Amino acid sequence: MTIPSARHWIGFAAIIGCVISSWCLAQENKAEKAKPKLTSPKITISKETTWATEPLKGDGTVDYLEAVNRRFGKGVTPENNACVLLYQVTGPNPEGGKRQPDVFFRRMGVEPIPDEGKYFQWLGRWARENPVDLKDVNAINDMQSKSGERPWTKAEFPLIAEWLKQNEIPLRTLELATERPKYFSPLVGTDAEPDAAMIAVLLPGVQKSRELARALSSRAMWELAEGSQVDAWRDLMTMHRLGRLVGQGPTLIEYLVGVAIEAIAIRGELLFLSETKPSAKMLAMYRKQLDRIPPRASVADKLDYCERVMFLDCAYRMARGQMKWQDIANGAEGGDGTLVEKLAEGAIMQSVDWDVVLKSANKWYDRLSATLRKPDYRERTAEVKQFNEDVKKLVEKSRGPQALLSLLGGKPAISQTMSDALIALLLPAVQQVGIAEGRAIQKMRNLELAFALEAYRADHGSYPDSLKPLAPKHIAEIPTDLFSGQTLKYAKTAEGYLLYSVGDNEKDEEGRSFDDDPRGDDLVVRMPVPMAKDAK
Repeated sequence: MTIPSARHWIGFAAIIGCVISSWCLAQENKAEKAKPKLTSPKITISKETTWATEPLKGDGTVDYLEAVNRRFGKGVTPENNACVLLYQVTGPNPEGGKRQPDVFFRRMGVEPIPDEGKYFQWLGRWARENPVDLKDVNAINDMQSKSGERPWTKAEFPLIAEWLKQNEIPLRTLELATERPKYFSPLVGTDAEPDAAMIAVLLPGVQKSRELARALSSRAMWELAEGSQVDAWRDLMTMHRLGRLVGQGPTLIEYLVGVAIEAIAIRGELLFLSETKPSAKMLAMYRKQLDRIPPRASVADKLDYCERVMFLDCAYRMARGQMKWQDIANGAEGGDGTLVEKLAEGAIMQSVDWDVVLKSANKWYDRLSATLRKPDYRERTAEVKQFNEDVKKLVEKSRGPQALLSLLGGKPAISQTMSDALIALLLPAVQQVGIAEGRAIQKMRNLELAFALEAYRADHGSYPDSLKPLAPKHIAEIPTDLFSGQTLKYAKTAEGYLLYSVGDNEKDEEGRSFDDDPRGDDLVVRMPVPMAKDAK
């Protein structure tokens, strides 16, 4: 038997493509002429397919939005839900557009709040509405950014000081909100479209929580410069609790915003230690408050539940003709007119067995969930990398001749191709999410060690020569570097110390971080903390 040449295969694929394209076009023309009513495919309600088996809508399909709300709203009341008070800070339309629908507030167990009130005044809007000398939005934002990086006085940033003063009441409400133990921001459609797809649900309050954190950071640095240590620490704790609470939300976006807020808080807390050099008694009090902040959510929970059901909801809606491929791609890499997209839009769509699609997707999410729950971070990271490589193969498969040939394989092959293509399109950047979680964990470990080092200094008058003397008096045990699995790098210096993790690239860059020139990837604590470059 002779091996066919590459030219033979190219010609063969071209012939198949022409035949299938002609067939699809004929089917579409036929469908256009006859205009038949497409019947909804049968989808089995089970743990293996739809995953969620309740609640069901009136038409017998799974109500995924309500399933998520029930899961993450369990045990949450209007009295213990921080989100209830957060909207009393931001108002019903945090981003200035349409207000959150009434059903959003009622789902939290409260009445809708009015459009007007003593809500937080966002900096850009406040500057435009008040007679201030500086109107350039970029310059104003630059001022706020600098005011959150180091101690400052009213004489340096009078505009920021006045803005913070005007926001005293909503910032006090924000502090009260973060003292609550739960955070539940319901996922809802609009009043006009209550049955919205999960992928289309907006989270305006989540995005604005980052700006609230930046305001707290600016005020803490102002208070620190004025010697109001208690007030500065209170704002830093409010910010840290806010990050942890926002991260409790069901979505991956909430988790990542929460991690970003926590990073701002940790940076401020390290600067606080550097500037105040607290006594042993004050350190113990601060550490006790730090230990009481809510636990950080698990990224595995977000991917295992909310991201999974978002995928299933999209597939479910595609199967019923309520959503198109382009609605999901929304301009992403998948929506480029590939064969799979044609398959998703053509009459051949009726050949997809959606039970197969859903079962296949659940296997991917099951594997991902098990990987992200592994206790050993380095083992988990290795498996995540392999997972990403396998997803890349799906992308290549959905764009190569295999996708074309799958149409000749009948219903099973077509169904598997659809499943692979959707996974390639909808699965988030798992590796980057895992890194974000790892960096958050390591930054907190660094902060805990910084507290232990300050406690040692308070007792002995100087920092130790190594980390070993810190345990067990000042810290139960010395944490390892999450990324290397080895001892963290530590060196006593003339003025303080240098402590760092090698970061996710696992390379020792001698304590160079993202802010250094040249940049590095190390997660660094320098004591004393270097001042921002614009500091006088």
